[in-house]
Amino acid sequence: MNPFAQLIDVLVGLYIMVVLLRFFLQYFRADFYNPLSQFVIKATDPLVKPLRKAIPGLGGIDLSTLILAYVIILAKLYFLFAISGQLSFNFIFIILFAVIELLGSILNLFMYMIFIRVILSWVAPAGHNPMLAVIAQISEPVISIFRRILPPMSGFDFAPMLSLIMIYFLQNSLNYYIKPIIYQLA
Repeated sequence: MNPFAQLIDVLVGLYIMVVLLRFFLQYFRADFYNPLSQFVIKATDPLVKPLRKAIPGLGGIDLSTLILAYVIILAKLYFLFAISGQLSFNFIFIILFAVIELLGSILNLFMYMIFIRVILSWVAPAGHNPMLAVIAQISEPVISIFRRILPPMSGFDFAPMLSLIMIYFLQNSLNYYIKPIIYQLA
């Protein structure tokens, strides 16, 4: 991949993570006054606020933030295809590929959150960290699903490991089963 394209991919991918983090901060009703939450809100407000005027929420879900993440992914894909010289692509392909990229970004966000939570729990298990509090608020709904399957045993909680394994499985399933189907449409 072109180094310039790779740099754009990484930087835009990081911003997509921040936008998705805002979506899940709102969805899971995480602490609004936390420094991490405030950073996310300030970083995404210039693009989210105008969209909110045109796209209302639906049943407590902030559709404007989710659509913003999708539109940014579409723009990133178009830009990357343009840099690589593939301007003659199927529009249906790029729309479907953007949906898969959005799902992959959501899975990556949860994987990073759970991984950071695990590492920070080893480093400072009893300390209060405002960033860890928000990460716990976002990742706990996913981890709690696996905690019901495998409750903590003798002080060890294997639910985060199970959730990471399941997220990894879902990411590989997207790459192995869904992406080839989309590539065939191109």
